[in-house]
Amino acid sequence: MTNKEATRKTTSALLSVARARFAEYGYFDVALEKIVEEANVTRGAVYHHFKNKQGLFVAVLESVQEEVAAQIEKQALKSDEAWEQLILGCVGFIKAANAKENRQILLVDAPAVLGWEVWRSVDAKHSMSVLQAHIEELKTQGYLREEVDTQLMTFALSGALNELALQFCANFKKKQEKKLLATLTQFVSGFRKA
Repeated sequence: MTNKEATRKTTSALLSVARARFAEYGYFDVALEKIVEEANVTRGAVYHHFKNKQGLFVAVLESVQEEVAAQIEKQALKSDEAWEQLILGCVGFIKAANAKENRQILLVDAPAVLGWEVWRSVDAKHSMSVLQAHIEELKTQGYLREEVDTQLMTFALSGALNELALQFCANFKKKQEKKLLATLTQFVSGFRKA
């Protein structure tokens, strides 16, 4: 096995075990020793590849963010119309963020473990950049009121989505999804050109 293959195997094992443990128990209730033991690697491997437990958590969070972004896109593409894609993507975020394997990591632990600034930079790199790009495209296509600032709209919508995701139960019913869709539609309609 080459060094590159060994590295990929080690990091993959660490990320897989860490993600499962962080999702189930939360960052603060998972001992690094347990992750190392279950991944069948040395503690030194964690320090070599991730620096520490928090570095491992950041890598796990990045992978969660990437998967959530893929789910947002999948939901949004259920429509060909750009405005509907925005709303469907928002619902997609809330549902994906609340998935059992994501909720604890993304919504609960990330801000607490990383602190506000680091968490925001990770969020900006993934979710917010995709949202901003779509909102800018909506502006270009003439969907938004002239006075709408796309960056401020992104911040407003992102904040609302994070709060809705925290309040939204992972085991939602179809009726709850309809209410969520109606709420999001009403919220974003204030930005839309009449």
